[in-house]
Amino acid sequence: MTAALDNIRAEIDALDADLRAKLLRRAELVADIGAAKAASGTQGAPLRPVREMQQMQALRAWQQAEAPMLSEAGLLAIWREIIGMALAQQGGITIAASAQAMAAARAHYGASLSYETVSYDNFSGTLNGLAENGRMIAVLSVAEAMPPPAGVGIFARLPVLGTAMALCYAALPKENMPEEDMGDDAVFLVRRAAPLPDDIMVYQGADYVLVETAATNNMADDDAIWGRYITLGASL
Repeated sequence: MTAALDNIRAEIDALDADLRAKLLRRAELVADIGAAKAASGTQGAPLRPVREMQQMQALRAWQQAEAPMLSEAGLLAIWREIIGMALAQQGGITIAASAQAMAAARAHYGASLSYETVSYDNFSGTLNGLAENGRMIAVLSVAEAMPPPAGVGIFARLPVLGTAMALCYAALPKENMPEEDMGDDAVFLVRRAAPLPDDIMVYQGADYVLVETAATNNMADDDAIWGRYITLGASL
């Protein structure tokens, strides 16, 4: 028995070493991307939310098809830490969050990035400043959410699975893919006076609702699109 356990543990140690080598190789490729951007004059903020969510979609599909014994939440958390390390390697991003949204922000963006707590009373100034700062993300709880100012959009909701608790704002560059390539899970975040039958409720306010909807062909005059992003759908 002891010999068998020792052999299994030795194989696990070898796999762990292989994982470390692959993480190092990934970091080298991230550095290559940064060098290529600098050489072509396209250096900018490293945030690529559509690509990140598509990577997480692929990871989730793999887990459900081939690795159901692995925790879905754990795999997504590991992947987010890897993405966070890559963002830090490319110069980093600061996450400005309200006290109510900070836990959701840290759980999603991981340990490698910088965080600062912003008073809700001062948050409108933070949102206005995003248009000039491509290396900052602002996160508010859904109960605190306010319209994004010009040049800023809501590009994600947290958590990506389950009930929405927070919304992420940033000044986003045009990604190198058309909107139709966001996939069938892309939704609009809309502020309405009341939900429509096919809406997914995000937040019920005193005189408004925030909803996720796949279509905007039934917008009322006082409806407002606050953002568009990819979701991962329901957890299976």
